[in-house]
Amino acid sequence: MAPQDGEHGRPIHRELCPVCDTGDVHRPAAGLLVQWFANDGGRDESRVKEGSHLLMEWTKECMAAHGWYLQDALPDQP
Repeated sequence: MAPQDGEHGRPIHRELCPVCDTGDVHRPAAGLLVQWFANDGGRDESRVKEGSHLLMEWTKECMAAHGWYLQDALPDQP
């Protein structure tokens, strides 16, 4: 789920859509994550690091689609 509710006050759920399966040049991480699972990446322990990277990139794409971004570090506190 996303870090805040959508415009109608309901939680936003990130999920892969059928477009991801065919590839979207504007959202490449989604297709790469689908491909990783299709190629048994989720069953191969040696590919965990690859999967975690793809999942993070897909999360960033989902957030960007809603105008959000992932901040890698906490802002400086005054």
